Order: sequence, then structure tokens, then C-alpha cells
Amino acid sequence: MVDFNSAKVNVIIREPYTSTEPVRFRKYTVEHNDNSKVIDVIIGPEFEDLDLSTVSTDIIYGQWFWFVQDIYQLNLFAFIGDYDFSTSKERYDQFLAKMPLTISSIVNGDIEFLNNRPILKNTPIFVRFISTYPDFNKIASYGVVRQYIQD
Repeated sequence: MVDFNSAKVNVIIREPYTSTEPVRFRKYTVEHNDNSKVIDVIIGPEFEDLDLSTVSTDIIYGQWFWFVQDIYQLNLFAFIGDYDFSTSKERYDQFLAKMPLTISSIVNGDIEFLNNRPILKNTPIFVRFISTYPDFNKIASYGVVRQYIQD
């Protein structure tokens, strides 16, 4: 379990989204500042500061994916970038280290939303690491939402 309380999380919800609505197309933009002591989580219909023309970003993006009925999945994306191997490995390792805190920040920062939809607490979480190197270009399972909820 990650210590969610060790960081300050700023949550911003962009209209027309609210603390409880909607689930479909609900997107998260997460940025770690000051060595992960401050985390900004922006919730809304669009990703913030997404520029596909860049080769890298330190921002982690997430979105709920709906499959059918009440079956959802929370997917996050980490862009490793187009760097040399050692820099890519360093970025990958940094993303691995901060991913549990990132997930915890999303889950606990949007807890009213999750409490309004308890079924989502059993949703699986996957992280897509995007890199030009096969060693870092992968999808990893991070359990289910419930595992990251702080008491």
C-alpha cells in the first residue's frame, strides 16, 4: 500500500464534469511536482497539455474505458519518449517508482466519484508504457482500484 498522505494532491475538475459525473470519457491528467511532494490531478473531458508532436512528457494520463454493461477498465499512459537506451531506462524506472502514488492520487482524489459508483472499485488498472524500446514498451497490470483506496 502506498502512503497517499505523504504527498499533497491538488484536484481540479473541469466543467461540465462534476465530482460524481460522468464515468464514460472521464480523463485524468496527473503531474508530479517537487519530487512527488505535490501532485496535480485534473479531471475532465480532455487530457490537459497533451501534445502528440512531442517525444516525451512527464505527465501521466488516464481514462476509464467502458466495455459493456458495468464492465470498465482504468487505463493509464506513460510516455517514455524517444531517447537513447540509458535515458529511456531511467525514465521508465522513474515512472515505475511513481506509478503507485499516481494511481493512489487518482483514486483518492476522485473518491466521491468512486463512492457514487461502488462497482468501479473492482475495476482493473492497466498502465501502458510507450517507448521505442521493446524493453519499456509494455502494458502492466496494477491490480484493482480498491487496493489504492486509503482508509
